[in-house]
Amino acid sequence: MEIFPIQPVGVSTLRVKESNPQTDVRLSDLEPKKVLNRDTEVFEEALSVFASMTPRRLREIASESFQRDEIDENTYRELSTELPLQMVDRNGNVTDLSTLTDDSQFDYAEYYRTQHSLAEMIGDMDVADSYSKVLDFFTRST
Repeated sequence: MEIFPIQPVGVSTLRVKESNPQTDVRLSDLEPKKVLNRDTEVFEEALSVFASMTPRRLREIASESFQRDEIDENTYRELSTELPLQMVDRNGNVTDLSTLTDDSQFDYAEYYRTQHSLAEMIGDMDVADSYSKVLDFFTRST
């Protein structure tokens, strides 16, 4: 009994040829694209007002809003409290805020967004809620 090797008909070797080379797929290509809806655009536009504001002006706005009963006492306290001497961003980088004066421009929108997301990351929901109220105030006051 003889055993013969099996070969496909019409193909001399078993080499597989790629007709289309694979493209380089990046992880960012696999992530779902963010869809900006109207609410997101309004939120971002509202925060842009607070992206360049002095601490003095923010305290004035907070005081006026508290007197008109537009914000509660905790939100007023959060807005009128001085910033810390240093802040940590989402990547863990420390930023020095010790040179900030009452007349220096500061990005409060980014600061409170960062603090809100950091509080959520570490699971401190009470602090995250207070930052959320500040961000809500920012969107209502524009």
